[in-house]
Amino acid sequence: MRFTTIGAAIVDIVVARVRPVLGAKQDVDHIGLYAGGGAVNAALNMAALGGEVSIHACVGRDLEGGLIRDLLQRHHVRADIPDHTLPTGKSVVMVDESGAARAYAQRGASAWVGEQGFQGLDQADVVYVTGLSLKSQAWLEQALSSMETPTFRLVVTPGARQLSHPQALEGLWKRADLLCVNASEAARLCDESVPDADAVSVEAAESLARKLVRRPGQHVLVTLGAAGAVFFDGAQECFHAARPVTAVSTIGAGDAFASTFVHAWALGDSAQNALARATDSAAGIVQVIPANRAGLLRKL
Repeated sequence: MRFTTIGAAIVDIVVARVRPVLGAKQDVDHIGLYAGGGAVNAALNMAALGGEVSIHACVGRDLEGGLIRDLLQRHHVRADIPDHTLPTGKSVVMVDESGAARAYAQRGASAWVGEQGFQGLDQADVVYVTGLSLKSQAWLEQALSSMETPTFRLVVTPGARQLSHPQALEGLWKRADLLCVNASEAARLCDESVPDADAVSVEAAESLARKLVRRPGQHVLVTLGAAGAVFFDGAQECFHAARPVTAVSTIGAGDAFASTFVHAWALGDSAQNALARATDSAAGIVQVIPANRAGLLRKL
């Protein structure tokens, strides 16, 4: 099965066990340099699951971009990643003692994915779209519109910028065979009040999933954080509870869940089994510091 991921390739500088103390300087338990970004996290996960994976992303002509390319090559991910004059995107991720993460991002080259087109999409069985800038989204829609009859299944997991402009997202949303969002994002797209994902009931998530369907045959996955996830196939809902674990870091949990679900779903697994596999994957990733299992890019 051939998968293509599209989206951000960035460097995550993860600072772990940040404590709420006063002062200009404090000791922390860990600082590490990792590859990150939705497209990278999904590509690495799908490759580890046995998929034949390629990625469309964009990095700078710098050390960090070279490190990302080398890591993807080591993990057998074919990278269509042009160099850009802007630096490789970076994110400083602060993880507190509960595992909750807060990120501070400089998008850099990652905002220019698709500037040179999206060659080879027609060779994929599944095209998995992660968060994009609005200009990258427009370039992707243009590429999709130019294709006569795409044979791949399109999965869309929108990012914050797309969710902030739902009218701009509408075209890609309608095209999607599977839309993946968390419960808060689903509420925002449905123009409803936006609670924390963990606070949304299963029944409310099922209702949101039904409202998100834009065409016959479209499927929707709504994650509920620590409460689990709901999958709607256009006819019926399927719920799976989360596996209780102690979180070390929540970064990358959504990417792990969605990409594992998509891998199983694309291979024809049942919704319940796909949700179970995705649940195990997310439970594993929250028990490690980085957003994926590829290890350190480089020790600081």
